Amino acid sequence: MRNRGFGIACAALWLLQGAALAGGAQALTLADLAGGGSFSTGPLTFDDFAISVAGDLSTQLDDYAVQVLADGFRVSGPLSALMGESGTLLISYDVSAPSDVIDGASLVAPGVAIGTGAQAWVGESLLDGANLLGSLFVFDIAGVGSSPADSVGFAPISHVEVAKSVHLGSGLFSALTVVDQRFFVVPEPLTLLLLVAGLLGLAASGRQRSASSG
Repeated sequence: MRNRGFGIACAALWLLQGAALAGGAQALTLADLAGGGSFSTGPLTFDDFAISVAGDLSTQLDDYAVQVLADGFRVSGPLSALMGESGTLLISYDVSAPSDVIDGASLVAPGVAIGTGAQAWVGESLLDGANLLGSLFVFDIAGVGSSPADSVGFAPISHVEVAKSVHLGSGLFSALTVVDQRFFVVPEPLTLLLLVAGLLGLAASGRQRSASSG
């Protein structure tokens, strides 16, 4: 029992540290998004959110902070379960861009699961209308293992529908510090041109150094 208590204490400390890393004051919460809120980052616009909570997770959506990233967003908050608790957070939303530039997505959700039956996982489906573009799944399940990151690519499109499930069950303790959702975007022609020019410049510089050293 002493070892179990120590494990739970360490997991709780890990969770608090992760929440601190998620950073400072947040301008958005899941309550804002569920109430009709939206946000844009780069060429991407995120809107039409539908959010619900089942089980033992907090039903107060303003407890869950949302941090806008350069290519997506991060959710953090009371994503933990203790001593037999379990719960699921369901989130669906749309992602759109002015043109066909969205060509993939990634999901990162570091988890911890302690004790028989403990599990922390996030699964989602990416759709373009009725067409399934791909599925992402990250997990930490006691006795099974863990995979904190997953990604998928697809042909460039301008609109993606996402249906996400965040599930926690214990065991002794399970938690997810953050859930990061990011999207891959095809570089704009000017950006691509600058990148190519930079690579050519580096190659030319390398050849000059080789010639001078010879």
